[in-house]
Amino acid sequence: MAGFTIVWAGQLISVLASTMTQFALTIWAYQETRSATALGIISAAFIVPFLIMSPIAGVMVDRHNRKIMMMVSDLTAVVPTIGILVSYASGNLQIWREDSVISFE
Repeated sequence: MAGFTIVWAGQLISVLASTMTQFALTIWAYQETRSATALGIISAAFIVPFLIMSPIAGVMVDRHNRKIMMMVSDLTAVVPTIGILVSYASGNLQIWREDSVISFE
C-alpha cells in the first residue's frame, strides 16, 4: 500500500502543477496582451503535445512498467514547468508579437 500511496501522491502533485501552470500562463498571457489569440495559442501549446503524445504513450505503457512510465512522464512534464518558473522569476518570460515584445517585469 505504501508504494501505491507514493505513486498516487506523485501523480496528484504532477497533475495539479501542470493544470495550475496552464491556468496561470493563460491568464498571464491574456492580462499582458488583452488578446484572445494569445489566450488560444497558450491553450493550444498545452493541449497539442498531449494529443500528439497520447497514442505513443499508450503503446509505451502497454509494453513497459507502468510505474516507470508514470515517473518518466512526470519528469518530462516538470522540466518545462521549471523552465517557465525560472523565466518568470528572472523577468525573462515574454510573449512575442509582431509589433513588440511584451515581457513581465
